[in-house]
Amino acid sequence: MPVHRTTSQRLLLGLACCLPLPLLADEPANSDSSPPQSWRRSRAIDFSAEDSPRLLRIPLDTDFWTHTRPGYPDAAVADEREQLIPFLIRRSPGSASGSTAFIWNPSAVELRPEPDDSLSILVKLTQQDPVPEYLLIQTPLQDFEQRIEVTDESTTPPTPLCDPALLFDYSRFMDVRRTEIALRKSSSRSLKIRIATATDDLESPFRELTRTQTGSGVTEQSEKSLRVRRPFRIDRISFRSSRTTTNSTLPESRTLNLVRIEEDLKQRSTIAEFTSDLRPITSLTLQTPSRNFSRTVTLQVPADDPKEGWRDVAAETLADFSTDTLNDRRLELSTPELHTTRLRLLIQNLDSPPLQITGVTATGPQYEVVMLAEPGHRYSLLYDDELAERPQHDLGALNRALQLNTSASVASLQPVAERQLQPPAPKPGPPLLASPWVLGTLIAISGALLAVSLYRAVIRLDATTDQSATTPDTAPDNNTTRQSP
Repeated sequence: MPVHRTTSQRLLLGLACCLPLPLLADEPANSDSSPPQSWRRSRAIDFSAEDSPRLLRIPLDTDFWTHTRPGYPDAAVADEREQLIPFLIRRSPGSASGSTAFIWNPSAVELRPEPDDSLSILVKLTQQDPVPEYLLIQTPLQDFEQRIEVTDESTTPPTPLCDPALLFDYSRFMDVRRTEIALRKSSSRSLKIRIATATDDLESPFRELTRTQTGSGVTEQSEKSLRVRRPFRIDRISFRSSRTTTNSTLPESRTLNLVRIEEDLKQRSTIAEFTSDLRPITSLTLQTPSRNFSRTVTLQVPADDPKEGWRDVAAETLADFSTDTLNDRRLELSTPELHTTRLRLLIQNLDSPPLQITGVTATGPQYEVVMLAEPGHRYSLLYDDELAERPQHDLGALNRALQLNTSASVASLQPVAERQLQPPAPKPGPPLLASPWVLGTLIAISGALLAVSLYRAVIRLDATTDQSATTPDTAPDNNTTRQSP
C-alpha cells in the first residue's frame, strides 16, 4: 500500500510538471512602434540640389485634400530609406499686398473770402491724419466750372501741392463731373485751398421779353437773357489716401459648380446647392446681377449623420444698394474653415422676388508642407492611410528656423505614384482575451481542474489495487474439502 501511494504521488508530480507554466508569466507587450506601411499615395518632392541643409516649402494641391482624413493625421514625409522626416503643415504666409482707400474729413476748417472774389479755405491736419493724396470737394451744384489751387502753408513762400486744376460739372450736356484732384505727397499739416470765384454768373433759363409799340402802330419785340449770381456752395471737404495692406495668408479663389437652384414656397426662400473639391473655404462671395436688396443668407453643409440632412455653419446679411450717388455691395459670407464636397445657400426672400443667382466664388487659404532638407537625400510626401496616426517628431530645429524667418526654397510635388503595400497584419483578438492576466488566469484554472481530475483518478486506482491484493488471502475455498487421516 505505501509503495503504491508513493508511485501515485510521483505520477501526479510528473503530470503537474508538464503543465504549460511559462504561459502564466506576464510577458511584456510588443513594443514595436514602427510606422505603418499602408500609405496608398506617394509623391516625390522636386527641388534643386544644394550642398547645405535648407528650408523647403511644398504647396499642397487638390489631390492631397481629396485623399487625406480630416486634420490630415495620415500625412508623412519620408526619405529614400523609408525613414520619416520631421515636417509641419501650415497656412502659406502671404506675400501679396494691396491698398485700400481711406477717406476722412479734417477737423479744423476755416473759410476766408478774399477781396478779389476768391475763396480761401485753410485746413489744419492733426498728427494722426495720414498724408493726403487726393482732395475731394463735395457740392450739390451742377453746371459749373471752378479753378482751384492747393498750397503748403508751412513753407515760405507757400509750396504748390498741385497744378491749377479745374473742377467742373457739365450735366447740362452730359453726365460728366469732376470734384477730385490729385495732390503731391507732403508731410505738411497746414494747407490752403483757393477757389478762384466764390460766386459765378449763371445764365437763367428764363428770358426777359420786351414789347414796344411805335407811333405808326408797329409793335417791336425784344428778348434778353438773364444772368443770376450764384455762390459756390460746398457741403464738405474731404481727403483721400491709400493704406497698404499685406495678407497674413495668401488666399486662393475659385468658382464653385452650381448644381441646382429651387424655390421653397413654404419657407419663402431660395435654395442654391454647389459642389467643391475639398480645398479649404473661409468665405463665399455671391454672384448676382440683382440690385437693391438685403437678404439673410445661411450656409449649410451635410451633417455627420446622413439621416440629419444639413447643418448650419454660418449666417450673414448680404446686401446691394446701387443708386446714382450710392454704391454699396456686401456680398461676402465669412465662414469657419470648411473642407467639404457639397454645400448650399439658404436665401430668405420672404415676400420679395427671388434673387438671380449666377454663381458663388469660394476663397480659402493655401497650405504648404515645411521641412528641412539635407543634401544628398530624396524625399516623398506620403498620405492616404485609414489607420495611420499623426507622427510625433522633434520639431525644435524646424520651429527655430521659422521663428528666425529663414529664407525657404519652394519645391513642387510630382505626380502620384501608387505604393506597393505590404500584406495587412492579422487583426488582434478581442481585448479581453488579449490580456496576459486574463489568459494566464484561464490557463491556471484549467491546470488546477486537470490536477484535481488526475488526483481523483490516482486515488481510485490505488483503491482498486489494494482490494485486488487482499481478496485471495481472506476469501474461503468452498469447493475443496480436506479430511484428516
